[in-house]
Amino acid sequence: MIRVTEFRLALALLAVAACSADVTSPVRSPAPAGGAGTTSLLPDLLSPNAGGTTLIDCPTDVTQSVSARIGFSGGVLALGNTTVVIPQGAVLFPQDFTLTVPASRYAEIRVRTGTAEHYIFQLPVTMAINYARCATPELDQHALSVWNIDPDSKALLAPMVGVDDKLTHTVVFTSIHLSGYAVADFSGDSTGDGGM
Repeated sequence: MIRVTEFRLALALLAVAACSADVTSPVRSPAPAGGAGTTSLLPDLLSPNAGGTTLIDCPTDVTQSVSARIGFSGGVLALGNTTVVIPQGAVLFPQDFTLTVPASRYAEIRVRTGTAEHYIFQLPVTMAINYARCATPELDQHALSVWNIDPDSKALLAPMVGVDDKLTHTVVFTSIHLSGYAVADFSGDSTGDGGM
């Protein structure tokens, strides 16, 4: 009963966030020229010159983690306002899921099941990354988005369409897979349309 109540509360909060926030459509970072090695790509992908998209500076030296066994009925993983809401039917068989906010220079999360780095859901899940620890009036003027990232190199892999809620300093987005995700800023276009 508590899980169902938490799930309904999380869905209600996400609905409120969606109604009161700026919708952002992140831009695609241009393919870097030159070498194909991850080490040589990292500076290019995180620099302001990568189509104007950079991961936001949001340092923390504390790692937080929460785990839960989630099955067909769905469930919620939450660390404060950073959440993963798994709807009913997204998971066919019970799995142990873990949400981690790692010690990092960036506002990032890692979500996994068991020892697997990736997991594909039957239905989209809703995730929210809280960036309140690094929010500033200047940052509030920018349209923020979430990118799927390589958790080790921090390379930007793919943009996620989401909602930047300036009131709660969270970016809410959906995905059908688990991986690493981080909040990014497209400083070249504060309107959030990203030229798409």
